[in-house]
Amino acid sequence: MPFLPRLRAGELPGDFARRLAAYALIALLLGLAGSSWLFIRLPEIWARVMPLEGATFMIGATLLGAVMAVLPVVAAVGFVLALWYGVESVYRPRSRATPLADRLIVGLGLLVWFAPALAAGGAAVSAVATGRVHFVRPPRDYFLATDPTAFWQGVGFWLIMGGLFAFLAWRYWRGKLLKNAVAD
Repeated sequence: MPFLPRLRAGELPGDFARRLAAYALIALLLGLAGSSWLFIRLPEIWARVMPLEGATFMIGATLLGAVMAVLPVVAAVGFVLALWYGVESVYRPRSRATPLADRLIVGLGLLVWFAPALAAGGAAVSAVATGRVHFVRPPRDYFLATDPTAFWQGVGFWLIMGGLFAFLAWRYWRGKLLKNAVAD
């Protein structure tokens, strides 16, 4: 049995993509459930690891840390792949139509793909409304009243980043949303 799924004989590309999305959704659910359980139970688990000594402590602490690091990554990758293959399955030939599921998948896909652009645009609007641009790393605050040049540069930065994110999302979605799109 191969590790990676393959297209079955007679299976349409949309059905294959939907099957891959289902596998990724299972990975998302397992990673989310496992990491939730682990972080909820962390004090109890750590209380069993802490009294250990020497190599057993190192092995226990390393395994606990590895599982704590890997499970959220599995959940995040599962989410991205489930969404990616789900969107691809909507626009490929399938054996049966699922219009409600297709609308939900496309709506969620649009939201996720355009979320960075919306967040950057929201940061620019918030900055203009409050008169303050805040950057986390390095920690900087630029105020319209005291440093208007840096303030407007910060607003411009958020608008440029929002435009870039929107352009990249649109490049992916335009062939799917526009029926008669011109191929590049």
